[in-house]
Amino acid sequence: MRTLKTTITNIKSNKQLFFASVGTITIALSILGLFLFVYINLNSVLSFWNDQVQLIVYLEDEVSMHEKKKLEKMVSSHSEVESFDFVSREKAWKNFQAMFSEKSAFLKGMGFNPLPASFNLKIKPTPNRLEKIRTLAEQMKQLPGVESVEYGEEWISRFEGFIILMRVFLLALGALLSLGAVLIISNTVKLSISSRKDEIELMLLSGGTPGFIQLPFFLEGILHGLLGAVVSLALMKSIHLYVVNQFQGAIETFGRSMDFQFIPFPLIMTIVMASILVGWLGSFFSLHQFLGVYKKL
Repeated sequence: MRTLKTTITNIKSNKQLFFASVGTITIALSILGLFLFVYINLNSVLSFWNDQVQLIVYLEDEVSMHEKKKLEKMVSSHSEVESFDFVSREKAWKNFQAMFSEKSAFLKGMGFNPLPASFNLKIKPTPNRLEKIRTLAEQMKQLPGVESVEYGEEWISRFEGFIILMRVFLLALGALLSLGAVLIISNTVKLSISSRKDEIELMLLSGGTPGFIQLPFFLEGILHGLLGAVVSLALMKSIHLYVVNQFQGAIETFGRSMDFQFIPFPLIMTIVMASILVGWLGSFFSLHQFLGVYKKL
């Protein structure tokens, strides 16, 4: 109880600095949280696209019936293939004409069918589905009668590269903002120590243990981190609700099973605990410096 009273006294004596420190931590965590929010939802988009990707195996025009049957048997028996559909040249041409019906006169006047037959493969949903698609695509390319294999590799690879870059950026940003928060809290607690310097020295001279003296300041640092985390998460949730209300309808037209996700609960707890740790570290460095100087006197 006495420790809590001492902590409150410390905060009251440096009220403006305390709230400035909490505000700075809130801003730092909110910036990090916004990037995290974007990263989580971009990752969700990538996962959604991965689930929609189909492997299209285009056949050579002169493919023999024997080669076609062999390919069909290989596809139907493959352990990673959930289902497949064979699209003949004629069916592909009809689908193409239906898609561009406004150009039907021009298409009919072409006099030949430029489209190849193909197998459209749906791969079973697994955690490493995209990697399995890549492996299967390389296998299919080597088979006789296969002209080419497509699954949107280029744009998926670019998007994956962007996700990796975003992950590295988040780690760097988190480290930088954490360091800044530690320095801010350290300076705030240092001012609290300075304002009570005489009282602390008297407590040390009268036999007060370092642990007893440090506890209120540790608690103050922890409160910096905890309040900063709670306020920033509340702000982030407000932004999330606003985004959902404004844009959820648009995203559902892109993919019905998709939605804007908030930061998962385990990650929320990690942010809170990390923020508390940052607050404790800020207090620790200030107290360590002060007690170190005192011992030298």
